[in-house]
Amino acid sequence: MRPLQLTLFPTETGRARRGPSTSAPLRIDSVPLAVRLSSLLRESVDVELTDNAWTMVSYRRRAGRLCFRLHHMFGFATEAVVKALAAFTGRARKASGRAIDDYIRQNRHLIRPVAGRPEPELCARGRVHDLSEILAALNARHFRGRVDARIGWGRRSRLRRRLSIKMGVYFHERKLIKIHPALDDARVPRHFVEMVVFHEMLHQVIPPRADRAGRRCVHGREFRAAERAFPHYQRARAWEKANLSLLLRQRA
Repeated sequence: MRPLQLTLFPTETGRARRGPSTSAPLRIDSVPLAVRLSSLLRESVDVELTDNAWTMVSYRRRAGRLCFRLHHMFGFATEAVVKALAAFTGRARKASGRAIDDYIRQNRHLIRPVAGRPEPELCARGRVHDLSEILAALNARHFRGRVDARIGWGRRSRLRRRLSIKMGVYFHERKLIKIHPALDDARVPRHFVEMVVFHEMLHQVIPPRADRAGRRCVHGREFRAAERAFPHYQRARAWEKANLSLLLRQRA
């Protein structure tokens, strides 16, 4: 089983403050947290506390034990948050995920700053589709040239089988769009690739906002309305529904 993870992208959370204490990982005993989780889940649990700046929560089952990798902020978690961590491994994943998200937001000052790193080389010209050309055409046609973003194909992996696929992703602070390489195929029509690129471009024009409950909303009403206004939206969605299995079978 692949590990499930709850990932926080620091570049998209608007972290405002950083203290000198975040420059190095704190030494926190993980045993008490493992004992609390084990008691709640009624199974053997291991906990590794990390200083990872990207993935806050992940878990996997290994050799009959449930193994958590958690950011060190969870070493100070309240009982309610620990219960949310336990529930995140079961059927209540959605509700517990919101509670964990709230805790991460409240403690984001404990996440170390990500050191500047060189941007990876991007390849926009694929074997079939040229993403740079598609982005430029969409930018002129639908956004009046307002979108300032780089674009490229994501990295190919060796995974043989997928149960889901993320067609594209937009990194706000880096102004970077990455498209899944499975779409660079002669059987994938251009209008579908255009819709995926259009969707990611919209993330720059309509960034995430907090809803009335204070939760981060990525695809709000305005975003969904703008996406549905794309000329080939219905046609592209129909193709996706009929051909999802094709994309999942691709080695990309």
